[in-house]
Amino acid sequence: MAWTCLATAPSPGVVAPAHAEDDTILKVSANGKTTEFSLAALDAMPQTSIRTGLPWYDGVREFSGVPLKDILSAVGATGTTLQMTALNDYLVSAPIQEMIDAGAVLATRHEGQPMPISDKGPIFVLFPFDDRPELKHQAYYSRAVWQLDRIEVDP
Repeated sequence: MAWTCLATAPSPGVVAPAHAEDDTILKVSANGKTTEFSLAALDAMPQTSIRTGLPWYDGVREFSGVPLKDILSAVGATGTTLQMTALNDYLVSAPIQEMIDAGAVLATRHEGQPMPISDKGPIFVLFPFDDRPELKHQAYYSRAVWQLDRIEVDP
């Protein structure tokens, strides 16, 4: 038996989206309730940009997304600790106030483009490392979770 594989490659310069704008890319559980966010829902929230160098990229890059404090406010989260889980089940626990004070951003765009799963998307937790050199520490690099898909807020 002969197999035929028909595949079409995108045109040069065209990147297929990793997910539709209305697909759930983030689940936030707080106060006994889970809220789901799509890229479109996150895009509708207040946005901020970070220009910073990172150990995982060459040079300074621009990322944009929603400040963590705004996500937690949107779901009415009360608690002291959050657990962030990536698509590969990488799990980080961190004090909420430390994350907010450090300026954590749930970046959904890199250089203005939605972040594909293959390049740390669809959500990458970032900090303004270049603006705040005290954050250039393993404690914060380990909290820079890429491929984030779940946040659980503990009381």
